[in-house]
Amino acid sequence: MFAPLSEDELDSLASVMSYREYPKGAFIVTKGDLSNAVFMLVGGRVKISLASPEGRELALDYLEPPSYFGEMGTTDVDGRSADVIATTDVEVVIIEEKDLEYVFRIRPQLAVTLVASFSDRLREMVTRLEGMAFHDATHRVMRVMLNVATASYESRGVPVIEGLTHYEIATLAGTSRETASRVVSNLAREGVVATKGRKIVVDLFGLRDLVEKD
Repeated sequence: MFAPLSEDELDSLASVMSYREYPKGAFIVTKGDLSNAVFMLVGGRVKISLASPEGRELALDYLEPPSYFGEMGTTDVDGRSADVIATTDVEVVIIEEKDLEYVFRIRPQLAVTLVASFSDRLREMVTRLEGMAFHDATHRVMRVMLNVATASYESRGVPVIEGLTHYEIATLAGTSRETASRVVSNLAREGVVATKGRKIVVDLFGLRDLVEKD
């Protein structure tokens, strides 16, 4: 988001940001909060989720650095739409809405970038809803694994799923842990993934072919 800024502009922006740490299990954002800050995730992993009055949870996404969340709070007056929970110890850099508005004034193109991020996340949600409606659980699990491994490759250069349990993969795919485990085992037998300790290394081309063929 901030790539177009000059060094001086980045220094000015950094001067109004705050750094904060959250322990594993902490609620960084709570649904309904009226806060309007944007959080840049620089360490750890967070879960974006919804909870029903009965205590059932729906995990919407898991984020790792470099990523950000809370940007909808800059335009939404109805409060936060979901909980953001630290699934590991987390480090974030926070910028308040008023300071972000200053950045937009000196670099209007950044506002367009933020709108584009809204569109990307909306598109991802539509894709997930489409998967729930039109594809079986096997396809949905493969799609989640492909998305996570692709994001890992783009950010770290390694197509790996790390730190996500089979249960967490299952919640993102809208299915059971048993189903997710079965899909992972079948992919391993086909040589599309390989489990190394708590990591799942993914053959991106092979998994993408299976998803598209399915």
